[in-house]
Amino acid sequence: MQLLLLLLSLFFPNLLLFIHPSITYAKSIIEPCSSSDSCTSLLSYLLPWDSKLSEIASRFHVNISDIFSANSIDPTLLPSFGNQILPTKSLLKVPISCSCVNGIRQSMSTTYTVQAADNLDSISEGYGRLVSAEQIRSVNGINGKEPLASGESIVVPLPCTCFNNSNHGVTTVYLSYVVERGESLSSIGDEYGTTVMDLMAVNGLGQPVIYPGDILAIPIPACSSANLDWRNEDLIVSNGSYALTGNNCVKCTCGPTHLK
Repeated sequence: MQLLLLLLSLFFPNLLLFIHPSITYAKSIIEPCSSSDSCTSLLSYLLPWDSKLSEIASRFHVNISDIFSANSIDPTLLPSFGNQILPTKSLLKVPISCSCVNGIRQSMSTTYTVQAADNLDSISEGYGRLVSAEQIRSVNGINGKEPLASGESIVVPLPCTCFNNSNHGVTTVYLSYVVERGESLSSIGDEYGTTVMDLMAVNGLGQPVIYPGDILAIPIPACSSANLDWRNEDLIVSNGSYALTGNNCVKCTCGPTHLK
């Protein structure tokens, strides 16, 4: 059986999605790196089930205020909106720190505490398929034949890219996006204001072909302290969002009129 799966994976990789739906062969761009610097990256998170914003923040180990700012939610709503339940399939941007780990860009700051009924596939689903079961297994050195131990803490390696926060000389924040069934580079480009050619170049694609489960790096134009009068010298804010500085007293907003 193992030999059969291996041969099928070589010659008919998409067929395995039907034979063995828990096996995924998602493509994603890998950015080499050689320094200890990091950047802020974004995840496109499609909720697998109803969740509160506070639960999502806890899941990804980020501040709820950062989710507010990444999605341009009015910060004055924070005291009440944090406990509002968002329905399944809601799409949120989640900011994460993108570091250089073992020579590649990856976010390793998220950990997960295993629950009694969990398996690697259910954990992958909980993170919107931004990470595969096999990636979790590999990073944590988990033996595939042994069940997970309830209460165990495991690392969830999430995708991210920096590319020096630049795209064709334009300040940019990169969004990791999981391709859904029926989507194309053209439809994704239209949604995020970029082109098929740009998406192909950023993701190292030789052909404009993508499959459900693939993870794309999408360039989002951004504002920075270098071209706007912001006192925080290292601040970069993606288009359509804001950042709170000065003990949350100063709101730095980035919109189409601010991009240069």
